[in-house]
Amino acid sequence: MSAVLAAVFGFVGALGAMVAFHDELRGEQGATGLQGAPGEPGPPGADGIDGVDGERGSRGPAGTAARVPTQQNVDLGTAGCVGASVQVVTDVTIENQRMRLAKDFVCVTG
Repeated sequence: MSAVLAAVFGFVGALGAMVAFHDELRGEQGATGLQGAPGEPGPPGADGIDGVDGERGSRGPAGTAARVPTQQNVDLGTAGCVGASVQVVTDVTIENQRMRLAKDFVCVTG
């Protein structure tokens, strides 16, 4: 029973306080403490200046001698091709004002 009376008087007291302090309760609402949605990102900042060069580091280890490539003999031929072969003109003869071409496949051999 006392809980019911406390609740009733609590509500009546709150209502009475609102009526009595009505003018003081009007106005803009203050900060709620809740964080709002993030805004638009701002413009990028300016780049800073370069700093002063530091001390030189210690020397690294000595390098190794370069490898000398092995000499590979290559030539043009028709057998033992290393890559793709192409058709080329190997001979030209002229008979009765007509030109006759002899063609053969040639490639790089090695």
